[in-house]
Amino acid sequence: MPLLEIEDISSVTLLLSIVGAVLCFIGYAVRFCLHFYQYKKGADLPPWGYRFSLIIVFLGYLGWGFWCGNDPVKMNIASSVSLPLGIALAVIGFGFFGYSEMKKGSVGAEQQLVTTGIYSKLRHPMYLGIILFHIGMPLIFRSFAALVSTVLWAAIIFSWKVFEERNLERQFGGKYVEYKRKTWF
Repeated sequence: MPLLEIEDISSVTLLLSIVGAVLCFIGYAVRFCLHFYQYKKGADLPPWGYRFSLIIVFLGYLGWGFWCGNDPVKMNIASSVSLPLGIALAVIGFGFFGYSEMKKGSVGAEQQLVTTGIYSKLRHPMYLGIILFHIGMPLIFRSFAALVSTVLWAAIIFSWKVFEERNLERQFGGKYVEYKRKTWF
């Protein structure tokens, strides 16, 4: 049994899938550039910068979702395995993302060191959630290309993590270094 199977899809669906993937990559590239600018300059972005990046990333996720569902290269995994596993990973990832966003405060709010709740165990539960979501969704749809793209997403997310931790060490000093020592990811 081959590991991959190619589905026959219309050229319009293929084009829309490619556009979806490109939108998603653009969204993440914009967010990456904003993170790089923020942490390189050591200054917070204005609230509109966060909102702008979130809009771009949201549009990118719409495109990525379309890409997941319409990718012609499917993993040859039984739906009885990929569907529950994918749903579980996507829900856990979305839960980490949502819960951590609620714990840390609103988007663009003044940065503070949060060390309670999920943050008492994980330094970046939101980023871990995004990675789990990026693994789960392609499993739901058995989308090979979207799953492979998770390697790129994870690399971008890890770079965000590095930039953020450098900035937090600058901002909070030894308090953050001690917190970092006690937590994972």
